[in-house]
Amino acid sequence: MKKRRAYFIDASYIVKNNLTYISLLLKGKDVVRLYYQYDPYFLVDAPKDRKEELLAIKATTKRGHVVSPIRVEEVERKVEMKKKKMLKVYCKEPSDVPAIKHQVPYPCYEFSIPFARRFMFDMQLSPFYVITYEREGKLIKKIKSVEEPEDPPKLETMAFDIETYNPMGIPREEKDPITMISYCGKKRGVLTFKKSKKKFVETLEGEKEIIEKFNQIIKEENPDVLFGYNSANFDLPYLVTRAKKLKATFRLGRFRGTMRTLKKGLINGYDIDGRVHFDLYPMMRLFGFIGLIKAQKFTLDSVAEEVLGKKKIDVKKDQIWQLWDEGDIDKLCEYSMVDAELTSELGENFLPLEMEMASTAKMPLFQTTLSTSGQLVENLLMYHAAERGEIIPLRPVGEAIYERINAPIQGAFVKLPEPGIYENLAVLDFRGLYPSIIVSYNIDPETLLKDEESKQTFVSPTGARFSKKEIGLVPRVLDYLIDMRIKIKKQLKKIDKSSPAYVKMNARSHALKILSNSFYGYLGYARSRWYSRPCAESVTAWGRKHITETIEKAEKAGFQVLYADTDSVFLIYKNKKEVLEFMDDVNATLPEKMELELEGFYKRGVFVSKKGKEGKGAKKKYAMIGEDDRIKIRGFELVRRDWSEIAKETQLKVLEAILKEGSKEKAVKIVRDTITKLQEGKVPLKKLAINTQLNKDPRRYELASPELSAANKMLKAGMPVEKGSIISFVIGKKGKTISEKAEPLELAKDYDTDYYINNQILPSVMKILKELGYDEHSMKVGGKQKSLDSFFD
Repeated sequence: MKKRRAYFIDASYIVKNNLTYISLLLKGKDVVRLYYQYDPYFLVDAPKDRKEELLAIKATTKRGHVVSPIRVEEVERKVEMKKKKMLKVYCKEPSDVPAIKHQVPYPCYEFSIPFARRFMFDMQLSPFYVITYEREGKLIKKIKSVEEPEDPPKLETMAFDIETYNPMGIPREEKDPITMISYCGKKRGVLTFKKSKKKFVETLEGEKEIIEKFNQIIKEENPDVLFGYNSANFDLPYLVTRAKKLKATFRLGRFRGTMRTLKKGLINGYDIDGRVHFDLYPMMRLFGFIGLIKAQKFTLDSVAEEVLGKKKIDVKKDQIWQLWDEGDIDKLCEYSMVDAELTSELGENFLPLEMEMASTAKMPLFQTTLSTSGQLVENLLMYHAAERGEIIPLRPVGEAIYERINAPIQGAFVKLPEPGIYENLAVLDFRGLYPSIIVSYNIDPETLLKDEESKQTFVSPTGARFSKKEIGLVPRVLDYLIDMRIKIKKQLKKIDKSSPAYVKMNARSHALKILSNSFYGYLGYARSRWYSRPCAESVTAWGRKHITETIEKAEKAGFQVLYADTDSVFLIYKNKKEVLEFMDDVNATLPEKMELELEGFYKRGVFVSKKGKEGKGAKKKYAMIGEDDRIKIRGFELVRRDWSEIAKETQLKVLEAILKEGSKEKAVKIVRDTITKLQEGKVPLKKLAINTQLNKDPRRYELASPELSAANKMLKAGMPVEKGSIISFVIGKKGKTISEKAEPLELAKDYDTDYYINNQILPSVMKILKELGYDEHSMKVGGKQKSLDSFFD
């Protein structure tokens, strides 16, 4: 029997000769697939003397097979922090579990956990950890240990992209050929079937040959990770369809060559045998949502510009087929090559973070790339529940979900600022407020006391009581994540930022932050296994308590509290030392895991009133300049994608003039110059584009809107539009209503000057300039243009 060590990458399962085997993907010198025989099971809350009754069950599977349990054992699990005897019912195949479970007349648990994940929980396997095992041939007989390595495995990567012939705008899989496939790995190149002078281009006989050559390149380079950008929705399904139609060989998998589609919520994935398909598009959307990247759109072009400072070659999608027909192959090849290179760079940039996310959340890398932060938290809790011998709660269904959705939880406390321009501002933040509250007060569905009287409790401002006797699963896991991140942040200060160690530890810090900040939301998420309204309510209630107490203490200490929101307070100060002393005084009264930190001192700040008479609109609407002259902006139009670039640009310049130079005269001149450029027709259409995302298919909208009008015009022109598409449109001169005037950027020829002055430029600066003493009643510019002197003078 051989003893080996290897990195654990992924797990799946197969059924062979009436036995179920876990299929383990391991990486040592080479990547191998080994097997471990393991029987699926579920738990039943029934007495020990019901074993024979359960063994006698006969059930019919969806495939029509009659099946029975193969054995039943008594086990012990924790339920509501108390030990309980249960029966463990083993089955031959994972598909037998739901069939047999439906015939059991007792409460059942853990019957819907994906089987490969079940094995990982039971064996406490973590992606990219090193496992030591004994094997005979391809069978693992025993897993002896699982250890966190000093360094993660080096994964070989390749990025790819396809170009298609698209005379109708949207390429048609059954008719329109793939004209190019670009790849970037150990080697780089473009495969096509028209001649090019570019050295990186290989010209083959036809479409079938470029597909098969790409297949051969994948086999030769043998990447562990295959990067794509929206490749699960477009490139891979297109390749599969065209290969089938042309009867071309297309088997990207490492061992069996297989690929299968996987749907996770609204996200599609391609599970490639023996490789990790990493589609960057859903990840970029998640990172945009949580604020890790600040791209306004999630196209490859926008994300590459935001993250890498690089852009694609300027070729519009509807021009590709024309360039192909006209024979401008060199330009197309360069365009395709850059797409693959940008995808590769983005992939390499985010792969360390995703690997850390996978290791931390205990979820294989491919699954991690498709998961929301809530799904990662759930997997992590399931892993640690198995470690602690606790029952994993059932996933809610039907009415339970709707009841939860219809019972919203009161949110955070907000103290609004008086609009104006202020100097000498100190911003204090509670470090990870909600995570630290969960840990400090042991907030967990299992520690929540019902009828039991106990003095050992934390009493929430809502009246909910949480036991102090034993730490719950949620605070225990969260405490570990918080402590780990604190240690890593201290170590990062001592490490060279250009070193591999810094890259790894910085990625881990980001992963820990993303997961830690998702726990509160998960407790209040309607489809959560660990949902608890009293828990979620208590977190926000304690949050409101701590922030309001801090405000009261600040005012007693003589500070003017300008603004407060959720976890931060903005103080107007005279002496920095007094701010630091106040912060220390507050920290002396807080639980151990909670801490008020100095976010920064700011020289000057602009705060404006909220939109709407009833206080509707963005609460956070301010801009401040720090001591390092960096500007921090929240809530203004320049951080939103539904305002034009010219409006954002003007607003930023106005804020810079006020904050950096204290010059209201320069601010007014900036607005005057912008309006003049608009009136003279000197603003490029690209700077006038407004971006809006479609929340549903454009054919399903009932009310007219500018973005819908533009989307319909795109569809009419044969351009691809679907749910989730971001529509870039310009308000043109033709039409009676704004909706009628909305033209897709790709088709726009002119712009409505009055619209952009009255609805973009002036609204973006109006409230800022109002704080400088300008009267807003004269800010509108109509068709019969008023003199702007009354506004500017």
